[in-house]
Amino acid sequence: MRLLLAAATGAAVFATGTATAFATQTSATAVACDLNTADVTAVTVGDAYVPLKDDATVDFEATLKDAWKLAEGKVDRNITAVTAEFQRAGETTWNSATIEALPAVPAPPAAGTPATLPTADVKLKGSFKVTKDNKDGKWQVRLHVSRSSASSDSCKEVTVSPQVKYVSASVTDPVVVSAGQDTEVVVKANIIGASSVTARLFSNDSNDSIDLELSKSNTADQWYRETWFDDDYATGSWTLELVAARGKESVKFEKADTFWVQTGSSKSKKAKSRVSFDVSANKVKKGKKIRLYGKAYRGSSAYSGKMIELYSKKKGGSWKFAYFVKANGSGKFSKTVKPKTDAYWRAQVPGTSKTYGSKSGYEFVDVR
Repeated sequence: MRLLLAAATGAAVFATGTATAFATQTSATAVACDLNTADVTAVTVGDAYVPLKDDATVDFEATLKDAWKLAEGKVDRNITAVTAEFQRAGETTWNSATIEALPAVPAPPAAGTPATLPTADVKLKGSFKVTKDNKDGKWQVRLHVSRSSASSDSCKEVTVSPQVKYVSASVTDPVVVSAGQDTEVVVKANIIGASSVTARLFSNDSNDSIDLELSKSNTADQWYRETWFDDDYATGSWTLELVAARGKESVKFEKADTFWVQTGSSKSKKAKSRVSFDVSANKVKKGKKIRLYGKAYRGSSAYSGKMIELYSKKKGGSWKFAYFVKANGSGKFSKTVKPKTDAYWRAQVPGTSKTYGSKSGYEFVDVR
């Protein structure tokens, strides 16, 4: 199991442009966590999770209401200071958080011009840290907003996800492949706390491998992806390798499962395929690059790992094969090329005895 490092930043608290220490406070009892919308209309919080190794920095942004006022014909501060703190799940102690300084007071208008209040909301960004030893669950971020006449607190509840943890994984076993046919292979994984999971299926006896991006299912912590094997893949023992990521950290599970690929016969109905296709630019200077891309489907599912054919045709000419490109685990494919002449382009999914072939619409590229 191999860990990649996560980055974290330090913390300081600002009020009216000056860095100040924020005294740690202790609350004897938990209080309701709500926004005081007279001061703070919204608090948005980024990805929050318990890291595997290095501290994770969780960013947030607060939108302040009525931050300015008119006084003696000039714009002045209505909000004089904002400080921030956070509380961990299960604790009653508030800890200092980082928050930006309030913006500078707008310059006075030119002589004879009446002052007007800024129309844009004042938004302050902040952050707090989560360490590998902290508990996941419901945390709170609290803002203390001071005005010339009063002050108030606004609170936002934050869900901090648990550390990434591998529970189990499985692959269709055995995978039975037959000449001219595609066999469905399903990868499933139960991994807690991940925001993305990728998989690599590889033969233990050859160079054959498939890279997949797993999708999150409706069931908590369940990930899955289907792919397709044909008789070109090596038979014998295969291994499933998983990489689960959250933030800037990832962890590899080098032998999440093993399975067997063998030859056999299969009788199943032929599935339909389809393929979308587009180009990054329809006009390009000669010598410059464009991207040919799209997505392949088998039935209603992504045709992951499928080899896609790209064709081109000059005006008045016939379609000619140009490139092979392999679809990824989500059925997506992409190829960067330097077109030499004006031409139409399209993608094609080759058919097999188990899947009908299909062609995309075409795109014209004007080379100037």
